[in-house]
Amino acid sequence: MSIELAIATAIAGYLIGSISFARIMARILLPDQNIEGTALTWGEDDEGFQTDNVSATTIGQARGKRYGCLTGSFDILKAFVPVLILNLAYPEQPLDVIYAIAVTAGHNLPIFHRFKGGRGTSTILGALLAMAPLAIPITIFLGYVIGLFVFKDVLLAHHAGWIVILPFYFAALGEWDLVVFSVAVNALRWGVSGPELRDYWHMRKTGTLKTREFHEAIEQTHMGYIHKFVRGRGWLTYDYMKK
Repeated sequence: MSIELAIATAIAGYLIGSISFARIMARILLPDQNIEGTALTWGEDDEGFQTDNVSATTIGQARGKRYGCLTGSFDILKAFVPVLILNLAYPEQPLDVIYAIAVTAGHNLPIFHRFKGGRGTSTILGALLAMAPLAIPITIFLGYVIGLFVFKDVLLAHHAGWIVILPFYFAALGEWDLVVFSVAVNALRWGVSGPELRDYWHMRKTGTLKTREFHEAIEQTHMGYIHKFVRGRGWLTYDYMKK
């Protein structure tokens, strides 16, 4: 593999990833609103946690899930299309993996916006859709099974598939370049999600988390569709965290 081509792919991926569709959509839909710092709050006392992430979730919270999904679709495409092209054009070289890692790095830490971006969910999904589409339903399903039924925590359910299952899934298949991809994007994802997750665990530990209202707030985010699905089938109740 040409070192020059690999470097060019990484640079292109990072710069394309740094294009913030959330900010572009915000300029169109929310011209007078600052989206650089948002919070997920609930209850009369506005309990919650602050995040510096700017992503499709930000747009979804401000203007509804339809616009959040539209923004997320653009982010998915900036990973999916180039990764698919590289996968087809250079099947024997890991340029698709290099781009996938770089575009997620740019999405999470965009050079054009003081390194404040998203969490990488959309770019990870876009890359997987091109490289290993079967991994998406498997990791999401197993992640929610482990998170909801073993650890009984909705946020862990949302993250579990990416954290643990994805690397082991690819390792089991002997896809070591994709193991590198999954470890790298997990590091990028956790690096930007750490502060808000620490706030969440602190609120759980101190008993300040209002379970029902928290879940109602979660259902207004990008996690809402799956959350409502499992709750509607009786797999998740609002008081399970008190048990």
